Order: sequence, then C-alpha cells, then structure tokens
Amino acid sequence: MSVLAQIIAYIVSPLATLLAVWVAYLSLLSRYQPQLLIYYQPNPDIPSLIDLVIENIGSGSAIAVAFSKPLPIACFGIEKPEGDGSEVPKKGFPAVASGQRYVFNGGQYAGLESKVGDGLEVRASYKFRNPIGFLRTNNVTFVLGIDHLQQMPTQTSANQAVVDALKGPNKTTIQEIRDELRTLNRQLRMLGKRDDAQNGDVDA
Repeated sequence: MSVLAQIIAYIVSPLATLLAVWVAYLSLLSRYQPQLLIYYQPNPDIPSLIDLVIENIGSGSAIAVAFSKPLPIACFGIEKPEGDGSEVPKKGFPAVASGQRYVFNGGQYAGLESKVGDGLEVRASYKFRNPIGFLRTNNVTFVLGIDHLQQMPTQTSANQAVVDALKGPNKTTIQEIRDELRTLNRQLRMLGKRDDAQNGDVDA
C-alpha cells in the first residue's frame, strides 16, 4: 500500500466511524425530543367557535414550556370584537408530556382577528433531556393566524345538536321523549310502592 493510500485510510476510516456514530445519535435523539405545535382550529361541536390547541406530538416530554408573548383566548365577537378576552400567560406550562394536548376556548373570528391580525409570531421555548440525560433547551417559532378560518362551516355536530335539543327552551321531540320516560319512571315507582304495601298487609 502506498503512502498516499495509507494517509487516506487513516483519515477516511475515523471520519466514517464518526459519521456513523453521529447518525446513530441523531436517530436516538429523535426518540427523546419533543415536538410542540400551537394553532387555532374550528371547534368540532359549536359553530363559530375557535379553539386554541397546544400539543406535543414528539416522543419526549417538553419541560418548562414558556412563550415569548401571551396567547390570545376567549376573544369573542363574530362581526366585531366583544370585550378584551383573555390569554394563556407567557410562563406557559411546567411540562407537556408526549401526546399531551391542551385545548382552550379561543373565541370567535372577529374577536381573535383583533388580537392576532395578519399573524402573531410567538416563540416557544422548552427544555428536554437528551439520550445522555442532560437537559437541552430548544426554541420554536410559530405564526398564529386565523385567516383560514374566515369561511369555516357553521353546521352544528350531531352530538352538540342532541345537547342543545335537551337544554333548549323550545319543545323538541327529544324533550318530549325524555318527559314521557320520566313520567313512566314515576308511575312504575308508584306501582312498585303500592305492591310492596299490599304484600305487607297480606303478610300481616
């Protein structure tokens, strides 16, 4: 083997080994690293309502989650803002475990639009433990917007429709069935008590 070939072997072999170790570490790191998502979405049950979702879809837990700005929630108003709303504070959460999901009542379109405008840039910072066990810090930037929700559907879900029918002031078929079942239940209880009383008289 020539001198040049030996030099190349001495250089390439350690580099190849180092590269293999680095790839293995990155693969292992992905199993420990959190992945935060923050976004607004339509409420699945109630038309016109918008939810704020904060979730961790990664494999590791995010520790000491904090935000660069408060996150607007409870900002109501469909055609124009109503009230000042509320917010998720900058201090965030002590931890967001893998698969954990927080859902807040964000409000309605006009109320939220007055807070986020064309887009609210928020930086989320958190810590996580790497494969060796040391705490690492990571920062992720999100742009929260609701323009895509301007034409969201106004249809009420089937589950919410049942709830509204039971609670609503107008008489509905479901309410009538409920009232009939309650009446039937009371009558059955009265018959049961009458039978018990008659059996008591016979025994006596």
